[in-house]
Amino acid sequence: MADRAAHNDTPISDPSEDRFGIDPFAKALASSVEKMAAPEGTVLALNGPWGSGKSSAVNLLLHHLKDATAAGEIVVINFACWWFRGEEALALAFFRELYAGLGAPLGDRFKKILPKIGARLLRAGSVAAPAIDLAGGSGAGTVAAGAMNWLAGLIQEDETLEKLHVELAKALADQNKRFLIVIDDIDRLAPDEALLIFRLVKSVGRLPNVIYLLVFDRQLAEAIVAERYPSEGAHYLEKIIQAGFDIPEPRPDDLRNQLLQLLGQICGTPEEGDAVRFMNVFYDVVAPEITKPRDLIRLANSLAVTWPAVGNEVDRADFIGLEVIRLLRPDTYRAVRANKDLLTGINRSRTSGSKDAQSEEYDRIFLTTTDAQEKKRMRRALMRLFPPLDSVWSNVSYGDHSAQEWSRQRRACASDHFDSYFRFSISENILPKDEIDKLVARASEETFISSSLGEGLGIKRSSGETKTALILDELNLHADAVADKDVQPLLTTLFKLGNMLDVPADAPKPFSIGGNNLRLHWLLRRLTQERFDLATRSFALAHACEAAELGWLVDFTNSAYGDHHPRPGKSPKPEGQCLMTAADAEALRGKTLDRVREEARSGKLGLHSKLGYVLFRWREMAGDDGAEVREWTDAQLARDEMITCFAKGFTSHGWSQTVSDTVARRITIAQVDGLDAIMDVPRLRARMEELLALSTLPKPDREAIEVFTTAWRRQDEDRHG
Repeated sequence: MADRAAHNDTPISDPSEDRFGIDPFAKALASSVEKMAAPEGTVLALNGPWGSGKSSAVNLLLHHLKDATAAGEIVVINFACWWFRGEEALALAFFRELYAGLGAPLGDRFKKILPKIGARLLRAGSVAAPAIDLAGGSGAGTVAAGAMNWLAGLIQEDETLEKLHVELAKALADQNKRFLIVIDDIDRLAPDEALLIFRLVKSVGRLPNVIYLLVFDRQLAEAIVAERYPSEGAHYLEKIIQAGFDIPEPRPDDLRNQLLQLLGQICGTPEEGDAVRFMNVFYDVVAPEITKPRDLIRLANSLAVTWPAVGNEVDRADFIGLEVIRLLRPDTYRAVRANKDLLTGINRSRTSGSKDAQSEEYDRIFLTTTDAQEKKRMRRALMRLFPPLDSVWSNVSYGDHSAQEWSRQRRACASDHFDSYFRFSISENILPKDEIDKLVARASEETFISSSLGEGLGIKRSSGETKTALILDELNLHADAVADKDVQPLLTTLFKLGNMLDVPADAPKPFSIGGNNLRLHWLLRRLTQERFDLATRSFALAHACEAAELGWLVDFTNSAYGDHHPRPGKSPKPEGQCLMTAADAEALRGKTLDRVREEARSGKLGLHSKLGYVLFRWREMAGDDGAEVREWTDAQLARDEMITCFAKGFTSHGWSQTVSDTVARRITIAQVDGLDAIMDVPRLRARMEELLALSTLPKPDREAIEVFTTAWRRQDEDRHG
């Protein structure tokens, strides 16, 4: 299905539109059609339920065959069977399409063969009623009153069906091309019409260089056949079809990512404070119901109409969740719409009886038609949208404060807002092989590696991460393929880039291990530890450090030195696991300290994105209990612009998750623990308050300081109760 502005369900026709992994399957099937040895009326079937992307797969198949068709190697005959109604019209159209598609390549001598074969079959009643106009009449599918006379005129006494078939087969066998007859949308036909298509294909028989592709819902087709031919059942289709293929189901992650993208396009992105609840609703209400591409398109089409009208008046998560229920759980939706009093306010047990009886009563009201296995999940979904149900299906109750908060948030569970809701591959997470090969082959080229990683920072994936994170992951995976001679220049390039690659988009997410900084650490170890002895890798890494970006240099030095001098309570690493020799690590520590001092004197240090981290490492490397770094920070506290730098440098973000949350929430952290070891903390706070009192303080500086001080104040309150 396409990612189109109208969110329509028109089948896609280009691989760039594929979002659900159909194209690799279509490409493989196209390759099979091209390479199939001596096809002779081979019948392939493309199976899939309604909305699974069968027509998209056909279009992509034809896309991959376009070079062969342009070269005259394959002739494609598309038979749009659902355009015709009635068995006579359908049979006539079938033979006419074959005549149009096969007649021209076969030449004048054989132009009459197909109509004659059709006439023989139809006159004999093999496939449909006899009174059919095969080549004349007023239009495709019309029945002419004199059709029987016309049919008789086509048939000569010495032309048996077998003879005509042999002539046609010989003509086709002599062709240096093959014919692909595509019959799509068979499942749109009435049962008798669908059966007719199968009989038509079967009756024409095995023809050299001819391949049929039948596209339908196999389960539906087998049910039709079983009703008409109960003794044969599925065997009926097996006698016709040589090979059947099922449309690949979309990966859940692909479906969810595309769904989130469409929701963002239509409804916008939730604010940071709303993100956790939005994702809770997404995972508990929305995602489980969207199981195929057409579900996604239906939801997108609906939201494109309903959201603009009331989007500013409702809670985003609640509205999307209820739209999903409206479209895919209509019985539950009607029950929700009709029971406002049970779903809003704080719900003080409005039904009588025990808690178990109350729970059963609510099941009857809202989940009567819900499958027993689905009831638990649907209860959770409704509780996400309507917290008052927690007191019925769970053990949580709410007070008046909660009801007021729901009203402020314009939630569906707020009585005054309730009515507003009822007005109405390749996977991008896999780098193409040719890109991997280029990265490995050109690992020694600084310009190429730098531009690849730099450009990747501007390419966001549906997960929110950049392409650069993917490149680093692939380099880690394929590190062994990098030639020994290319390791040194690659390390030098990576060290020059350093923390410039460690962007917020790739920062650690809930349940993830780390960002690009950690990926670099993994990569340098993969590149050196298992291929070089300690002395060799120590030399290579020391050389790379000569041009390293400061933040990364400090980080790497801390890691290399820490291998030999770990934190209290830990043991030094074995030599085989160390990055550098002890002597080189010690020497590097001294050089890194000199770099920090140099940038501190020049003023560059204050602008560094990892300022806080560098300052703490400075204290450790100087070994003077913080005297040197405190002297520098004391001087900087007198400069207004440095107060903003400190606010930014000591602000970070983390994740917090409560027992009731499905996902974690992003929180802002003021890194003030241990801050007094490197600066005068009371003076820092006083200077920030002093600047915030100035009306002339630039807006960006004010925002940075306010974010830091707000987080700092919250943390103080949490500590002191």
